[in-house]
Amino acid sequence: MDDEPATLDSQFFEFAKLMDNKRDGLTITLYRSDYWMRQSKLLDDRKLTMTDTGILWFKFCKTELTFDEWYEFLQDVCATKNLDQEAVETAMTNCGIPGTSAVFVPHYRDFFDTYQPKEKMAF
Repeated sequence: MDDEPATLDSQFFEFAKLMDNKRDGLTITLYRSDYWMRQSKLLDDRKLTMTDTGILWFKFCKTELTFDEWYEFLQDVCATKNLDQEAVETAMTNCGIPGTSAVFVPHYRDFFDTYQPKEKMAF
């Protein structure tokens, strides 16, 4: 039996359930959406950051979005950051199910691990 090819909405369902199989997969949180974008190599903290996605998510005034709302959010991300939407959708469709590749999610605390006082910095 062959597996069905992934689609954007089937990936949405899988990532919406990320780390909690009791979720129904009908809505996704910003954290799970960002994780998906990281696994797709889109959220790189250079061209696209967690701040960018957070600001665009905020327009919905919700903690979780349905697929249609999330797709509107994705369109906003692509338009705001001048990303090729077709390429973004392809990357997000073909990145594999959650956990198939390692994803590093930075935390604000990481900044303090490498912090140096100004006077000790070499210029």
